[in-house]
Amino acid sequence: MSINAILALTLLVLIAGGFYVGRSRAMTASRGQIANLHSLPNYYGYFVATWTGLPAIIVLLMNAFFGQQLADRLTTAQLTSAARDMVSAYTVQLEDDASYQALLAAAAQQRSVADQLRSDINTLRRARGEARDPARLDMLRQDRLDRVNLLTATETSLENRRQQIASELLATADAETSDTARQSQAGFILATASASEAELFATDMRRIADGDLPSRDTPVLHSAAQLLVQTENGMMRILSVIVLALALGGFLMARQNVGSEFRARNNVEYLINTGLFLCSVIAILTTVGIVASLMFESVRFFSEVPLQEFLLGLQWSPQIAIRADQVGQSGAFGAVPLFAGTALITLIAMVVAIPIGLFAAIYLSEYAGPRFRQIAKPALEILAGIPTVVYGFFALLTVGPFIRGLFGALGFEDVVTQSALSAGLVMGVMIIPFISSLSDDVINSVPQSLRDGSYAMGATQSETIRQVVLPAALPGIVGAVLLAVSRAVGETMIVVMAAGQGANLTANPLEAVTTITVQIVMLLTGDQEFNSVKTLSAFALGLVLFIITLIMNIIALRVVQKYREKYD
Repeated sequence: MSINAILALTLLVLIAGGFYVGRSRAMTASRGQIANLHSLPNYYGYFVATWTGLPAIIVLLMNAFFGQQLADRLTTAQLTSAARDMVSAYTVQLEDDASYQALLAAAAQQRSVADQLRSDINTLRRARGEARDPARLDMLRQDRLDRVNLLTATETSLENRRQQIASELLATADAETSDTARQSQAGFILATASASEAELFATDMRRIADGDLPSRDTPVLHSAAQLLVQTENGMMRILSVIVLALALGGFLMARQNVGSEFRARNNVEYLINTGLFLCSVIAILTTVGIVASLMFESVRFFSEVPLQEFLLGLQWSPQIAIRADQVGQSGAFGAVPLFAGTALITLIAMVVAIPIGLFAAIYLSEYAGPRFRQIAKPALEILAGIPTVVYGFFALLTVGPFIRGLFGALGFEDVVTQSALSAGLVMGVMIIPFISSLSDDVINSVPQSLRDGSYAMGATQSETIRQVVLPAALPGIVGAVLLAVSRAVGETMIVVMAAGQGANLTANPLEAVTTITVQIVMLLTGDQEFNSVKTLSAFALGLVLFIITLIMNIIALRVVQKYREKYD
């Protein structure tokens, strides 16, 4: 049995013992008369058990989340410290190597020129009127691209020379086979290798320590993994002492407070309320963190691309070089085609979903019999449980070809399979259950006395629905429609498969378009780098999507407040 299991079982025994001791001590203090106690006996047991286990559990949770990372960092620090002499010799060789120093100076000069060209490009992009010179802008972009390619070649040569010197030092140190020497070599690798190579070395070290299969197997890795295991064992011993000390300390403290006048119930409820409050704070902080992340990255993006160009630009082509060793286009970040595509597909989906969903809800709540309702409503709600990728396949393989064939027969030319109409129709079918189910619940919640009063005044059933039931249910129906719109705006898979991925500014539903969410997915998947303008544009799109959703919520609240009717 592992030490973690033993520690957990010991803690459970202490918690159970704390409950029993707390309850027994309370009964003893009351001389067997529960009426003499402020709280029920179980509350005293809960109080002692909580303080016995809560501090220790918090420490165990912190170890579960951060223990492995802490062990890795401590081990890396020990290995790097052991390699101090090798790193010093390596630094001296780099300083004395004329070829390396020449490449270093050339890289610094080329980087300075590239940065200046980048600054000139940004200044020219922000220029308006006569100051804007497209020809000069294209020339500067080409100059910077050439300079970046030259800088990449220089940095590659610089890295090769650095690795060559490091390899020569490691070859000299390979003659020593002691654990100390190999740990020194491991620390040297971690200190001098590139970020990706150091990460791979640390990953292999962790896999060997955990008994898994590494990507490579060397004596240096095994020696480093052995040190990692020793570090983790030492941390586990310290953790065991801390956990048991906290559990015993909490037990003794809580036991000392138990008495007939002690307000155990108040303290237990306070702890519960504190836990609920912390859960609420976590939810709020998560939302704040998401918004702050979007804002921070968006500010970085707008420092490179003018806000006016992003919001009003008519061309979206973010294909630029994301690393120094890549060649790409200059990029265009006009997001209007994405806004138009999102609005077009959402509009088509709402034209399908709102009437069908609302009419279905009216029929099920006002006209359908109980037997039909029991069958029809679950069958309609099955649509909400179908994965969106299935809808995407359906749109791509069935709806898209049908639309192309239909409009082709009607004389339309160049009708494509992937179109806004195809995606919007299928998305509308997917959203029908959201509107119908919520609207049905809202309509059923309208008091029956309103219907009876309308009938008493001589109104027909259809007049009652139009003039009484629907106005009373309007706030809930607006909420259902808002939820449907948010669902349509945030949909990705159906659009990727049925509408395409190319940005196209058009109002023709028979053409391929894309949406904001699709572009966010495309920008953040694959070989990306978060210092790139291309990747940062995903956060700007996310911020716009957040603002659009916020505006829709505000509008919905205004509509609800304006048309809300209160009934006794």
